[in-house]
Amino acid sequence: MARIAVVDDDKVICETLARHLAEAGHECIVQSKGERAFRALKEAQPEIVLIDLMMSEVSGFRLCRMIRQDPALYLVPIIVSASGDDEPEVEYCRKLGADASVQKPIVIDDLMSKVQEQLALIEEAKKRDPTTGLPGLEAIKKELNHKLARNEKIAACYLGVVNLRELVQAHPTKRGVVNELAKETATLLYRVADKLQIYEMLTGYVGAAHFVVVLKPREYEPFCKRFLKSFDSDLAFRWRRGAVAASPPTDAPKGYTSAAPKVSIGVVHTLDQPYTSADTLLTMLAYMQREAQSSNGSSYLVCKYPLPV
Repeated sequence: MARIAVVDDDKVICETLARHLAEAGHECIVQSKGERAFRALKEAQPEIVLIDLMMSEVSGFRLCRMIRQDPALYLVPIIVSASGDDEPEVEYCRKLGADASVQKPIVIDDLMSKVQEQLALIEEAKKRDPTTGLPGLEAIKKELNHKLARNEKIAACYLGVVNLRELVQAHPTKRGVVNELAKETATLLYRVADKLQIYEMLTGYVGAAHFVVVLKPREYEPFCKRFLKSFDSDLAFRWRRGAVAASPPTDAPKGYTSAAPKVSIGVVHTLDQPYTSADTLLTMLAYMQREAQSSNGSSYLVCKYPLPV
C-alpha cells in the first residue's frame, strides 16, 4: 500500500481515481484546488503524486517545478496526466522533473501499471549493493534528475576499472577479484573525499568496479587528480604484487601492465551544458569514460563537446 496524492481540478475525476486507488489498497489524498495543493502535499508527504497538467488555478507545470525545488518533496515520483495532443507539454513537464505520464481519459489499468512501476523504482532506489554498501544506478538517476530539474550546478564523474579481465587472469587463485577491488575502490573514494574535505558527494555503484560520483563543479578536478594518484600508488601497487605474469593483448597501449588495475574517469559538468535528464548526462559520461581509456595509464577526461542530438 502507498500514499498517493491526486491533484486535479475536476472533482469527478478525483473521486473516480481515489475510488480505484483505494480498491487497489492504496491510501488516496485528493486535492482539487490548485492553490492549496502544494501545502497539502507538504503536509501529507505522499509516496507518489498524480497531477493534471491543465488545471485552471495552478498549472501542473508549476506544481511539478515547486515539488522538485522543495527539500522535503523533491524525491517524490510525479505522474502527470494530459490529453493525447499534449505531448509537447508532457515532454516539457518531464524536463521539469515528472517521472511518468498517463493519457486522458485515464485508463485505470494504465494508471495502475505506472503506479506499480514507480513503487518498484522506489524500492530499487532504496537498495544498497552488498559489496560496496552504495546505492545503485536507479538511485543515482533519480537524484541526478532532481538536481537537473532544480538547475543545480554539478559535476558528474563516471569512474571505472577498465582491465578487469586481465586482472582476473593475473590472480587465478584469488576468488571474487572484481568484488574485492570494487570494495577497495569504494573505500578509496570516500578516503579521498575526506582528505579534500568534500562533504556533499553523491556516490553510486553501477557494477563491475564502475562508479558514478556527483560533486560540485569546483571539486571535480582536485578529486580526480587525488583519486588517480592514490589509486595508482596504493591499490594498483598492491594488486600488482603477487600477480601471475600474463602476455598483454596485441592491441595493448605502450606501458600496458595486465597485472595492475587501471582506472579511467569521464567527467561532465553543467556549467556550460544545459543537461535536462540523467539519461542524457549518463550517456555522455559513459562516452567520456571510454575515451579516457585510450591513455597509457589511469586518467580522467572532461567533456568539452556539444550535447548529443
